Amino acid sequence: RQAFDSLGRKVTIPAAPKRVVSLAPSNTEILFAIGAGDLVVGVTMMDDYPPEVKSRTSIGGMAIGGMNLETLAALKPDLVLATAGVQQPAVEPLQRLGLTVVGLDAEKPADVADNIRAVGRLVDREEQAARVASEFEARLDAVRRRVAARQGPRPKVLYLLYDDPLMTVGPKTFLGRMVEEAGGVNVFADVSSNYPTPSDEQVLMRAPEVILATFGLMGGGGRPESENQKRLLNRPGWQDVPAIRDHRIHALDENLTTRIGPRLVEGLEAVEKALAPPA
Repeated sequence: RQAFDSLGRKVTIPAAPKRVVSLAPSNTEILFAIGAGDLVVGVTMMDDYPPEVKSRTSIGGMAIGGMNLETLAALKPDLVLATAGVQQPAVEPLQRLGLTVVGLDAEKPADVADNIRAVGRLVDREEQAARVASEFEARLDAVRRRVAARQGPRPKVLYLLYDDPLMTVGPKTFLGRMVEEAGGVNVFADVSSNYPTPSDEQVLMRAPEVILATFGLMGGGGRPESENQKRLLNRPGWQDVPAIRDHRIHALDENLTTRIGPRLVEGLEAVEKALAPPA
């Protein structure tokens, strides 16, 4: 079994793995979705889906400094599934322990289907992985068709990661590409920084028509507006921001929009729905 991972390495696995440690919730969700959950012996403290992961051994955090390498090695995994970006510094130390490491990442939503198929090849679940990947692609294509069928200009979008201090996403980030894929125009698409920290004045100048956020804006379930939402609606000087004026602010489930696994398409559909023209 061979795979080219997102670090550009060709990784060979002589036999189908029987013990897998996943170092990211996205990889864990892929493994369970393709019927390989029984192989998973270790996960991170960030893993919470599906609920069965709670019964797996925790190896600590996702960053190299937070991992318990002794616990990880004691699990004797045949395969360690990592991410290629933030976990790249962990690859060499893990390989020194004699472990086989594959790093998976994604630059855009379509890459997730490729990752699902790659994991399927690695763990001998190709048929199940093909079904999951095809369903993902079908839903992604449906989003693209709905977006293409819309009339009028695309809405200008501010994606807020935090509001104190303000932090948003640049065009080269996965979330920035999600906004574009779902039919919006990122109001900070012209910046070089991946995670700009704009001033209030810069937000006012760019006049976003929709605000998306992942820090719990809505009360939900018929409950009153959350404190975060009230704070945003009453932010000094923001009354002239179109999104605030028109109450077009939407809370998103961070797990669905940032985890590059099978459920990411649900996050994309939620963004697409938020950006659809008001009825």
